[in-house]
Amino acid sequence: MIIGVIGGVGSGKSTVLDYLEKQYGADIIKSDDVAKELMLPGKEIFQKVAEEFPEVVDENGINKEKMATLIFSNEERRKKINSISHPATIQEIRKRMKESQADIVVVESALLIGTGLEEECNEIWFVFCERDKRIKRLMESRGYSKEKSESIIDKQPTDEEYNLVADEFLDNSYAPVDTQEKIDMILSTLPCGF
Repeated sequence: MIIGVIGGVGSGKSTVLDYLEKQYGADIIKSDDVAKELMLPGKEIFQKVAEEFPEVVDENGINKEKMATLIFSNEERRKKINSISHPATIQEIRKRMKESQADIVVVESALLIGTGLEEECNEIWFVFCERDKRIKRLMESRGYSKEKSESIIDKQPTDEEYNLVADEFLDNSYAPVDTQEKIDMILSTLPCGF
């Protein structure tokens, strides 16, 4: 069973992933983590990014803050970095999906829709959270300003766009136990019967 998890920043996808991992032994694949691994010194993506954008590289490798500034300040550069990192990240996700021995594999990725990865998922789950709560979470957990939180949210797909491609809707605006109960209910109704 392969579940794709989508949703905007601050929606609480980690709550869903943690529960699936602890309660159901799911193998969790996060595209951001895969991309970060592939950008470590010595890896192919690192070399390409370092050649194209030497200003984001320091003695520890790729500087995340410099990279974020570069991506959010210049659309052309963002597209160029994505053209370097996305294909390799998608290829590595596919490899990990195939190699997993778990009964449930969960892929959490902003790259899920439109790359072909969604076609390899049995289900797509959209994790929703009210906008005000997402902003509050980002300000508290990441130290973002209200303006930065809103700017990031506004650059992502809308809730309607996420919901259009989703098989399941998880409202994560309330207590974690409510989300967990919904997950249990969804999995109990699947043909494979978790």
